[in-house]
Amino acid sequence: MTPPDRAFCRPRWPSPWRRACAATAVGLTAIHWYGVAAQHWMPRAAPVSASQLQLRLDPNTATRAELDLLPRIGPTLAQNIIAYRKAAAEQPAFRRAEDLDRVRRIGPATVEALRPYLRFSDVPGPATPEP
Repeated sequence: MTPPDRAFCRPRWPSPWRRACAATAVGLTAIHWYGVAAQHWMPRAAPVSASQLQLRLDPNTATRAELDLLPRIGPTLAQNIIAYRKAAAEQPAFRRAEDLDRVRRIGPATVEALRPYLRFSDVPGPATPEP
C-alpha cells in the first residue's frame, strides 16, 4: 500500500486566506440580508398630497432643481420645460396649466398630475391699446 500523495491533500490556499474569504462572504451575505429585511420592516413614508406639501411653483420662473421636485417631472422634462420657456415667443410662456401640454413629452395626464403643484404669476401680457 502506498502513502497518499501529499499534493492531493494539501489545501490550495493558505489557511489565513481561506478564513478571510469565508469572513468576507459571511459579511456580504449579512449586509445583503439586512438590506432586504430593512425594505420590508421599516415603515414607509405616507404619500404626501399637494395641500400637505404646500409646494406651488411658477413654471415661468422655477429652476431645473425646483421643477425636478414635481411629480412625474424628472431632469429631462425639467430641461424641456426650461427650453420651451426660453424659446417661447410670448412671455410668460405659461399662463395656465394647459399651456404645459405644448412642451415636448408632457401630455394631458401629466398636466393633470401637476395642476395642484402649479401657480401662475399675474404677469400682464403685451400691452394693448385701449380704444
